[in-house]
Amino acid sequence: MSKLLSKFNKRDFSSFGKSNALSSNAMLASSHPIASSVGLEILKSGGNAVDAALAMNAVLCVAEPHMTGVGGDCFAMLSVDGSTNIKVLNGSGKSCEKASAGILRKNNISVIKSDMPDAITIPGAVASWCLLHKEHGHMPWKELFDPAIYYAKEGVKVHERVAFDWSNNLKKLSLDTDTANLFLKNGRAYEFMDNFKNENLSKTFNTIAEEGFDGFYHGWVASDLIAKLNSIDGKHTLKDFSNASAEWVKPLEGNYRNIKIHEAPPNGQGLVALIILAILEKFNFNQISKADYTHIFCEATKIGYFLRDLYLADTKYNRLSVDHFLNSKIIDQYASKIDMNKAKTYDKSDFPDHPDTIYLTVRDNRGMTISFINSLFDAFGSGITSPKSGVLFHCRGRAFNTIEGHPNELNPNKRPVHTIIPAMISNSDKLIGSFGVMGGQYQAAGHAYVLSQMIDFGLNPQFALNYPRIFPNNNILDIEKGFDKEVVNELKLRGHAINYPSLPIGGGQMILMDEERDILIGASDWRKDGLAIGY
Repeated sequence: MSKLLSKFNKRDFSSFGKSNALSSNAMLASSHPIASSVGLEILKSGGNAVDAALAMNAVLCVAEPHMTGVGGDCFAMLSVDGSTNIKVLNGSGKSCEKASAGILRKNNISVIKSDMPDAITIPGAVASWCLLHKEHGHMPWKELFDPAIYYAKEGVKVHERVAFDWSNNLKKLSLDTDTANLFLKNGRAYEFMDNFKNENLSKTFNTIAEEGFDGFYHGWVASDLIAKLNSIDGKHTLKDFSNASAEWVKPLEGNYRNIKIHEAPPNGQGLVALIILAILEKFNFNQISKADYTHIFCEATKIGYFLRDLYLADTKYNRLSVDHFLNSKIIDQYASKIDMNKAKTYDKSDFPDHPDTIYLTVRDNRGMTISFINSLFDAFGSGITSPKSGVLFHCRGRAFNTIEGHPNELNPNKRPVHTIIPAMISNSDKLIGSFGVMGGQYQAAGHAYVLSQMIDFGLNPQFALNYPRIFPNNNILDIEKGFDKEVVNELKLRGHAINYPSLPIGGGQMILMDEERDILIGASDWRKDGLAIGY
């Protein structure tokens, strides 16, 4: 048993919460119980972890249509055999060939809004699904879409968190006629226990199931997508869609108290999670108060996000190497900037705030493990729907900026900075965990926070995901209502501005492996409708 697993606190049954899921065969976790049940059936039918992840995600495109879809992007981290030989699939789409921040500047536009055509990069999800299955799938491609086709055609019952999010986006869903026709019910948001259908999306899934990559990026689906984009003054072309691709890249690695953290490299923000953890490791949390710990975490997070906004971009445009940021001397320099008595203020970030995505993870009975994330960026993405295909476009291009010469400036055929980051952890050259923390740009901070709660304080996976969260968001601390009030008061005395957001901060799923006892531990936090389950 790893040192991490050996020191976990047991559940306190006098407090609200839920137990970890346990299994000795296979385990999965997603943000929606229907998706989890579909994944379990795939595994029991002989499918592997990749098959289950793809089928689950397709169902989530219907069950959580505000969070994910075929019109979005995808990242995945994969261990084919359960070893630390891990690779990352970058399925983030590029801007179109005619994209230009210069044109926006000439029109006095400095911020890319979600409903602008400039916010819609070429969706990379389907390209990544195809590559993932081609190289590592086991079941026939067509069969993986059967559950999603069924639910899109017959409908899926709207669950509680989904209904809550739907109700908060009524205005956005009313702006585009095709979106309103699909995602509103007699002009109102779908409610808890309503039956939501997307019959046109079932036809799109049918076409993808039959034709794979070409079924989405060519033919009638692509024509429908381009026609919609052109109708809102988008400069996207069939050539842009034809050039869509996904690629395997090498994960970043960092160590935190002898636990190795595997993160997706830029253009993802996994580097930010490693920077935060590297700064935290400079402090001994056994000898300080909870208020001191929370202050240090917040200041380290501010530093990580400050560096992200200055330097992070598509790898072709990064000015500094990953090694530069994780250099021990650089980390020492930034850690020394933390004033234990006073909160530091940084320039306001121009990076768009958004809390939305899905994350799922699967480990099958042969050890194959996948950490998988698919997103539309904002809730209901751009709010723009392609009518015949039932595809809702993401707005990932909103993460670009319009600053001339900035590494993340909007330019042609370029990937924007991405917030979605799957992750894994290992110890003594053995893979011991697969996890993700949802919540848009919160994710890097969430990775560091959840891991620190486990490694530093012995919280078990379910408790660590459930634990009240804090996020330094543009020099204001977003704090969940269950957070320790004494700590909050101490933070105020150190100059931290406090905000209690109406929404919970993010979500999360995790699978942890105990090889010595042959046990898989699954967890899915309370902030979503999710479910961890094994067999």
